[in-house]
Formats: sequence, structure tokens, C-alpha cells
Amino acid sequence: MQVVGDTLYTGHYEWVQRPTNGGTSSDWTVRYYADRVDLSDRSSPRVGAKINIPGLLVGGSPQNPNLLYTIDYRWDSDTAKDDFDVVEVQGGRAVLISTTTLDGWVGSTFVRGTTAYVSAQQYTDPNNGGTGSTVQLHAIDLTNPNAPVDRASAAAQGWGWLLDVEGDRAVVMSGWGPNGVDIYQLTPGQPPQFRQFTRTLGWWSNGVSRQGNSLYLSSGYWGVQKVDLQ
Repeated sequence: MQVVGDTLYTGHYEWVQRPTNGGTSSDWTVRYYADRVDLSDRSSPRVGAKINIPGLLVGGSPQNPNLLYTIDYRWDSDTAKDDFDVVEVQGGRAVLISTTTLDGWVGSTFVRGTTAYVSAQQYTDPNNGGTGSTVQLHAIDLTNPNAPVDRASAAAQGWGWLLDVEGDRAVVMSGWGPNGVDIYQLTPGQPPQFRQFTRTLGWWSNGVSRQGNSLYLSSGYWGVQKVDLQ
């Protein structure tokens, strides 16, 4: 569910069976949709339009409510890739404006102003000359939606997923189990820069809040942890 401008969208997908091999067999795939919710009658909301989009709806432009952002997941041979797509809603359909390809598995996307922040996880087999598990934090500048600029942090070893963006800091979960979070400095026009690692309470943190120069991480029944930013 996303709010873009003064419009509420929900997302869903539908299974589609497509014939292959000249119709002798078939493959199953899905089509993704953004459902524009009509709230003119608040007591009876309804779907005003079901708009076919390339992937999962992850946000939209605060300046132009007709621009939506999606993440499309795919495989390129045996390599995971994700496309960050910008589409323009024109009535009941979406027109593709631009595509930014990200290597790896993408986690949650956070849109802040004209920048979308997302982590991407990669794995290359060390037995075949790979580097194992690495993660990068991407800052996608959407000032020009026709030509987004992707600025990515240096790759860090291990597993990690973007947990939240609070002001000029991004918090990335670091590793499996009782490990911690990596905190990145966010500066407009520059790639995210790693600033500090903090070991967390319990298995993982599931929420972040910021007051001044401190972050507060919630960890379920392990309590709330304060982290002073460096």
C-alpha cells in the first residue's frame, strides 16, 4: 500500500498461464498491478482503476503524483537482477519511463524526496573465484525520472537488508542471528558511506526511530536500544 500525492494505491498480482513450445505446453507467470483506490465516498472505498505495472509498487514521486516507482525481479541466466522502474500513469495505464538495473536481491525500498534507497544482496561462489555474500546500499537519484542516477556504496561482506532511513542516516541489518546494524551517512550527490557498526540486542531489530543525534532500535522483548550517531 502506497500513498502518492493524494492518491492511495494498493498492489496485487495475478497468475497467468502462457503457452510455450507452439502451444504444446505452458508456463505460469504473474502480472503485477497498482490498484488506484477511489475514496470520494469514504464510507465505501472502491478500486477506481487496476493498472498493469512492471513489478511491485514501492513508491512514487512527491512532485509528480503520476510517476510511480516499481521493483521488477528477474533472473539473467543464473544471476539475480532487479529493475527499479519509473512509470507514468496515463489514465488507466502505465507507460515505462526509465529502468535502472540492480545486481542481486533487493530488499525494502525507502523513497525520501527525489531519492530512493535500497539494499541489494549478491552471492558469488568462492569455490569459483567469487567473493561470497556481499551487500551494497544504493541511492537512486530521481531528480530526472527519465535518467535516474544510481550511486552505490562500496560492497560489504556478509548479509544485510535496509531496515530504515532516518534523516541523513540509513540503517542496514548486518548478518544473520545476533549480530548488529551498519549505519551509513547519506549525502546528496554522493554514494552512501559506511560510518559505524553497532551490535544489537536479541536476534535482530525490527524498527528504528530517531531523536536528534540518537537512533532507537526496537528488538521485541529485548527492549529498546539507544545508539549515538558518529
